[in-house]
Amino acid sequence: MEFVHPERLWFLFFLLIPIVIHLFHFRKRKTLYFSSLRFIQFLEKEQQSTRKLKHLLVLLSRLLAFTALIFAFAQPQSKNGEGQRSGKPALLIYLDNSFSMTAIGTEGTLLSEGRELAKRMLQTVSPATRVLICSNALNHVEQRFQTKAEALRYLDQIESYALTRTLDDVLSWQQRQIKKHQELKEKLGQIKQVFISDFQQSQARLEQQKPEANQSFFAYQLKAQQNQNAYIDSIWFAKPTHHINTDQMLMVRVQNFGTQAKKRLELNIKIGQIKRTMFMQIDAGAEQIASFPYKEINNGSVLCQAHINDQQIHFDDTWYFSYEVPDQTNIYLIEEANSSPNVAKAFAVEERYKVWKTLPGQVSSTALAETDLIVLNGLDEIPSGLREDLITAHQNGQRILIIPGEDITFNDYNPLLRELSLCELGAPQANALNLQRINDADPFFSGVFEKKQQKWNVPMVKKAYSVLNATNSSATPLLIARSGQALFMRSNTTAFLWTTALQPSFGSMVNQSLFPTILLRCAEFASQRYPNYAILGKDAQIKVRASHSNEAPLRFISAETEFIVQYVGTPNNLRLQIGGTAALERLKAGLYELKGIETLAQIALNYNRIESQLKLLSKSELIDLLESNGIKNCNFNQIKEGQSLTAIELKESNSYWRLFLIFGLIFLLVELSLLKWWK
Repeated sequence: MEFVHPERLWFLFFLLIPIVIHLFHFRKRKTLYFSSLRFIQFLEKEQQSTRKLKHLLVLLSRLLAFTALIFAFAQPQSKNGEGQRSGKPALLIYLDNSFSMTAIGTEGTLLSEGRELAKRMLQTVSPATRVLICSNALNHVEQRFQTKAEALRYLDQIESYALTRTLDDVLSWQQRQIKKHQELKEKLGQIKQVFISDFQQSQARLEQQKPEANQSFFAYQLKAQQNQNAYIDSIWFAKPTHHINTDQMLMVRVQNFGTQAKKRLELNIKIGQIKRTMFMQIDAGAEQIASFPYKEINNGSVLCQAHINDQQIHFDDTWYFSYEVPDQTNIYLIEEANSSPNVAKAFAVEERYKVWKTLPGQVSSTALAETDLIVLNGLDEIPSGLREDLITAHQNGQRILIIPGEDITFNDYNPLLRELSLCELGAPQANALNLQRINDADPFFSGVFEKKQQKWNVPMVKKAYSVLNATNSSATPLLIARSGQALFMRSNTTAFLWTTALQPSFGSMVNQSLFPTILLRCAEFASQRYPNYAILGKDAQIKVRASHSNEAPLRFISAETEFIVQYVGTPNNLRLQIGGTAALERLKAGLYELKGIETLAQIALNYNRIESQLKLLSKSELIDLLESNGIKNCNFNQIKEGQSLTAIELKESNSYWRLFLIFGLIFLLVELSLLKWWK
């Protein structure tokens, strides 16, 4: 037998007090005899033995009562845990510290309640118990078993975390640590695994488990006082590109997850130096999209945020974003000497487009890497070196526009088109190629046409290269001929392809106003330098177009932190790595400068909204999930509103403190009975 609180056994020394009192009260006294009282001595001699027995029984009952009570407060239990398993017992506690645990419960936030509940459980186990505390971080500290004292200190260090873990993540982690500990150190006895969480539906992923016979599971579900939350779900722009002195429209989607309507929800928007406050009315369980028109007034990076004043959970109340208004767009035009000059003329209409022209055999890899839009104009052949450079540029996020030549080599073109997720080309055809339909519902044409055209006055295209494997491609047709042939197509707005050449033998499309409009639209899409924002814990990489040398490390810098970020890619096309535990522990949602020797870009980071809807697993759903994946007889406890955490404990089947408490009460009753009824 061992004790949870062995230090309380020192109170056994206080048992000497009633013994001393008893001996002092019944010490020997000198006897004086009087003649008139001599007859009483005969009566006393007869009762003496009875009195001594009574006093001894009272003393014994008192001593046993106090001994039992002291043992009860010391909490005795069997040494080897449940049964007679050898090895030291183990307690594994998972404390969910995702953002949904910042909701208000009965005694503070759910996270603080869970922390106190875990501490309460630690008080009920023996000092010999091996303890493993883990949270959503699952970091190196949570890889090792700790003592009770170490575990209590570590619990105080657990704060809210930007990542949500599934039940499979947690269980798999715990099983690995158990196996590692037993292989390196000692065999564990009874293993108790405790899960403290609100059990969001986002956690409901679990694969088949094979627990050992000495493993038992406990689940404690914490619930918020109010299951209400309004949050910013997403933002976007009506136009995907930004240019100075142009009108723009910001769209903000706000969700109301709850049973109460938001009659006057305040929305604050800040775009650079522009600020505006709006009030929204959103029904229960509904969403609303707010639109904010404004005008671009400056070139360069624009820092923005949208914020709502919600009274419940706050991690999803703000959405940070940034974008760049470029002062120029660099276009690298690769063409033959006999290529159509109309392509260069189309880009020359606006000063912000800077065009560099070169022959296919004179392409500079360095210049190519610094280009926003790469245009292949009228090439019949694509050298293998150029093809590899184009594939690399596409992987780095650069836009590519392909206008085929009059007599192309399909073995040069089609491998490149496959890499760009475009359709392959086949032999030219000349049947029913007049333009029939423009896919003006596509984002590519957003804001291009003032009103929908019913009929297009475009001359017939004489020839166009046939489209192969269209059903196996993700390319989207944008100009469609009467025959169904795609005349112009895109692939995720990153690569564009004309299927007709610009030579007179293929038609006169080059002379129509629609042609330069499409070229300029391709250049506008190319002007996007990097994403508006990234999601912490979700996006593994952020693409940035910036020139960086290796002379200084890349850093995320804000008013609160400075974080060295890893990157891959070329110095002019960086892919920032923001995944991993270190980034999630150091970085918070907000606006950051990306800095090497100098500032390279402005980066906005946001938290994942996966827990914003606060959808909880019910008891039956959780039990079914566990049992269907090999975890039987899990003890489920739901912490109800108004229930004190001091009344919650991890029940130990081998604990004897209740038994000793009962014994103590019995001995006290025996003592009282002896004093009252034994005269």
